[in-house]
Amino acid sequence: MAERTSGAHKIVTIPMLYGAIQRTISGPDAHQTVADRLFASLEGKSVVEIGCGPGTWAPHLSHAREYTGIDRNGRHIALAHEKHGSNQVRFVCGDLADPAVLAKLDKCDAVIGMGILHHLDDPIARDVLAQVASILRPGGRYIGNEPVFHARQHPVARLLKWMDSGKNIRSEEGYRTLFQSSFSDLDTQVVTDLARLPYSHCMISAVVTC
Repeated sequence: MAERTSGAHKIVTIPMLYGAIQRTISGPDAHQTVADRLFASLEGKSVVEIGCGPGTWAPHLSHAREYTGIDRNGRHIALAHEKHGSNQVRFVCGDLADPAVLAKLDKCDAVIGMGILHHLDDPIARDVLAQVASILRPGGRYIGNEPVFHARQHPVARLLKWMDSGKNIRSEEGYRTLFQSSFSDLDTQVVTDLARLPYSHCMISAVVTC
């Protein structure tokens, strides 16, 4: 995993502090805004989230038929299970760099990755996306949202990117290249209105056709 977890960046490994940072940057309504844009089509679907953290997005996927969240941080998984676990919602502790983690899952309709790819270097990210494609049913979709660098970016947004624990924040084209070998019908969009602080995100949607 290409991320910083020492020094000041260690706080992102602590669930309560991680959540506080997210709320500070995003604001109280940001998660619902993102969910409304990205998750509306997932009603009645089987959903897997990679890099689920402490289950931040699980409440916004209550309309899914079933949800499985995966993260390598055991403390995040324990908190997610305590707060959100049910017969339809489960959490798995595992490192996405290990192919066996996703290989154990049943086929699903959608995989979501909310700020996970910028924690992975290019070879691992491509391997993970290939594994994701293999567990998606035909027509299944990857839905993601990542911090992004772009031209004429607000200086505060650029500074926050450099402070991020993920070492691989990319341009929009940089994210697109990760999907080319495993997905088709790729759509990306850079948006700057999802957080109360100046920030830029790349929304990603990609479909498996076979």
